[in-house]
Parts: sequence; structure tokens; C-alpha cells
Amino acid sequence: MTIRCYKTYRQPQAIGFDLDDTLYDNKPVLEQAESKLLCFLHENFPKSTQYGFKDWLDLRNRVISLKPGLINDTSASRLAALRLGLQTLGYDQEIAQDGALAAFNEFIYWRNNVKISDDIHQLLRELKQYFTLFVISNGNANITSLGIETYFEFALHPSEKVAMKPDNSLFELAEQRLQLPSHRISYVGDHPVSDVVGANNAGWQSIWLNEKQSHLNHYKKPLQLPAIELTSIEQLRVLIPQ
Repeated sequence: MTIRCYKTYRQPQAIGFDLDDTLYDNKPVLEQAESKLLCFLHENFPKSTQYGFKDWLDLRNRVISLKPGLINDTSASRLAALRLGLQTLGYDQEIAQDGALAAFNEFIYWRNNVKISDDIHQLLRELKQYFTLFVISNGNANITSLGIETYFEFALHPSEKVAMKPDNSLFELAEQRLQLPSHRISYVGDHPVSDVVGANNAGWQSIWLNEKQSHLNHYKKPLQLPAIELTSIEQLRVLIPQ
């Protein structure tokens, strides 16, 4: 395991966390949730057997093109796509409305059906003794459903009016809640843009969780160095005062 420090690091008073692919592996979670959603739709709305995963993804892109603010709200965009899809398949407005909500609830149940490891629980318990912990996540995982709400002061998510990371909006909201200077806040995440660039631009100390020991590159955005790079989230224990 490797720890790399790229910048002068000050002891934080608060540590923020990403959720997906930081506290758990999100890929199998989403794959299962998408599969359960399709099964629910096929069982309850037989016409939906005409649609596969890509068709529903195309519908989400369509509703976002019609209402661009939905790009920041994964729940609202999915719900709108489900409603539009059922209507397009020939279900009347009321059935489509109720069916979309029922289907979304099925998805969100499995989306949050995550077993947080005992090691993560222990780590968060230890960190909470010394730091204010909080969450900023672009996704719609819920800390209460995940069973980790007792460790965190609050959790922030984007919406139609509040842009996703790496935009500064969520970081500004968190800083207001914390009432701390930016250099006393650290943020841990796996994504080199959403998490590292976002935290850096907010003036926070970014901690990049690079479990796969990837190169610091991404096709979407110019990159920045984190303050610290970790190859295991367990290494956060080095921040605990001795």
C-alpha cells in the first residue's frame, strides 16, 4: 500500500466523503439495481419487454435534453424517463405516473442494498472521534439506507438547481454548514475530476483514493494533483492525531 503526498498538508477539522466507489464497489450494485428494475417493469408492464437497458438510457438522455437541469439530478431524470417510457409504450398518463414511481422505488431499494464492510464501519467510528464527517455525493445512495448515517453530520446531493461535482455549488453548501475555513476541510473520493478537481477548486485538501493505482488522467477534464493519494481507504488512519 502506498501513500503519496503532493502538497503541504494541514490537519483538517472536517473530512468529507464520496460514497460510490469510495466506501464500496458501486459497479455490481448498479448492475443488480438495473437488472431488478427491468424485471419489475417486464413483470408489471408487459409492453416494456420491447425496451432494454439502452432504450431506457436513451429516454433519460431525451428528458435531459428537454429539461437540462435534470442532468444534475439522477433520481428526477430516471423518474421522468420511466414515466415517458411507459407513456410512449401506450400506457395512459395515470398508469404511467404511478408505474414510474413504483418502478423507481424498486430501483432505489436495490440501489441502496449495499453491505458496508465491518472495516469501513470501524474506520468511520475511529475518524468520527477526531473529525467532523460529512458526505457529498453525485449519486442517489442514501446514508440512512446504507446504515452509516450515525457517522456523518450531513449528506449533500445535487438537484435540478444545485450542480454536480466538480462544480463548486455542493462544496460551498458544505462549507457554509461546517462554518470552517476551506483549508481545514479535506475531501476523500475516487474520481480524479469530480472529487479531486472539485475539492481543489473549493480550496479544500483533496484526498484521492486510487485503489486500482491508475494514472492520474481522465478523458473529460484537465486534471490536478491531489494533496494526498491513497491506495487503500484504511490509510486514512494516518490523519488521526497520535
